[in-house]
Amino acid sequence: MADNFTVTAVLVTHDGATWLPEVIAALTTQSRPVDRIFAVDTGSHDSSIKLLHASGIPFVEEARDMGYGDAIEHALALTPPLDEANEWLWLIHDDSAPARETLELLLTAVADRPQIAIAGPKLRGWYDRDHLLEVGISIAPTGGRYTALERREQDQGQHDEIRNVLAVSTAGALI
Repeated sequence: MADNFTVTAVLVTHDGATWLPEVIAALTTQSRPVDRIFAVDTGSHDSSIKLLHASGIPFVEEARDMGYGDAIEHALALTPPLDEANEWLWLIHDDSAPARETLELLLTAVADRPQIAIAGPKLRGWYDRDHLLEVGISIAPTGGRYTALERREQDQGQHDEIRNVLAVSTAGALI
């Protein structure tokens, strides 16, 4: 199922050298390989550029004040679609290292659901990998933001089911 799609990962970096070695390793060792990776660095002052260069990932350097959305748009302008009908865009922050099976699980989740336009993984903390940060966002009956998470909730697989939400983070969003 996951092989019916092409996936372009767009990595946006901004002073992310602390995390980039692990993020690059995570992207390049997915159980379902990414078809293409492209990075945009927005004026990093650390060694992010050096790390991107050493990784072999194609990238461009942009102004430090370029926002995340503009960086994604610029990356898309520089990377023509591989397969417009079946291509997915995977947004990756410079501090989000997806687990080895993340892309495969996301593609499996959308394969039989043509109504899905955006999917997102559960997000866990960098320093405490069991700390759940997000499992999607919805609206509570009172009209407020609803995350379904308790404060400092630990991941024990309790949110591993596929469910509809109104929004997901751009850190790992598959579009």
